[in-house]
Amino acid sequence: MVHNWKDDLLQNYQIRKTFTQKTAFIEHLSDICGERMHVEESGKLPKNRNIVIGNPDTASVVYGAHYDTCARLPFPNFITPKNFVIFLLYQIFVGLLMVLPVLLIDILFTTLFVWLDLPDGIDLFLSELVLFAGIAAICLLMTKGPANRQNANDNTSGVVTVLTLADRLADRDDVCFVLFDNEEAGLFGSAAFAKAHKTVRDRTLLVNFDCVSDGDWLLILASKPARQTVSYNDFCESVRRRCASTEKIPLFATSMNAIYPSDQMNFKKYIAVAALKKTKTPLVGYYMDRIHTPKDTVFEDENIAVLTELFADIGQFGL
Repeated sequence: MVHNWKDDLLQNYQIRKTFTQKTAFIEHLSDICGERMHVEESGKLPKNRNIVIGNPDTASVVYGAHYDTCARLPFPNFITPKNFVIFLLYQIFVGLLMVLPVLLIDILFTTLFVWLDLPDGIDLFLSELVLFAGIAAICLLMTKGPANRQNANDNTSGVVTVLTLADRLADRDDVCFVLFDNEEAGLFGSAAFAKAHKTVRDRTLLVNFDCVSDGDWLLILASKPARQTVSYNDFCESVRRRCASTEKIPLFATSMNAIYPSDQMNFKKYIAVAALKKTKTPLVGYYMDRIHTPKDTVFEDENIAVLTELFADIGQFGL
């Protein structure tokens, strides 16, 4: 009987942010997966617990996704993988919006320090201290703030995809499945995994699923080592052919003409997968929205079904 990972996670284990919440999720997976699964621990600040199903050192393909939950932010993380200018401008805009209150508070305190006629240098030191404390508070909010309780797309969708593939390929010993910890804090979990498994980092194909359930355009972003394999074009043709009978549209990209910040960046040979939407105007083009906010509730079952079909047998292409 195939496990219903979607309902299981969305109803019972959607929030995986604190140590206790992650522990409950890990124990639940262990009860289901049994001896196939183990946990690799590393680091202290932060402590990483990567969930591994299979043997990464003998696998020809590693399927990955991050399982940690992001913090709830006042603005969505708006991503435009094929439009670097918009991507950069938006990040700058949001950064300024979040820093603006800190600057206003710093101005008020600086004015107060001047009014108090403090000794030379003290007012400047206190002003810089207020500014530093404000920026530190923003960084903590972005990484350690309250969990975003709605995270269907980011990244419950990726976790469900990996676990669905693990069920489907349970009888295969040439594949491995990894759920990375602490992606939201700075890709720490995948960095620790890459350091512990240098062969995987340098030569094994990693297929990383991050935010794959909200959008009809399926981003398939491949690094140069992945594209250089002799069968990559055959794989792309297979994806086009299979998607033709669905409402999903593949969007092939390279690490040179698209940007998608996620765990695959710690590996050399990878395919990053995400679901995107498209604006009617070419000014923005393909985009991802809603994530990191309470509006992240869209979970398109067809996306997971299609991606499972597309990538279940990727090993036959020798990538």
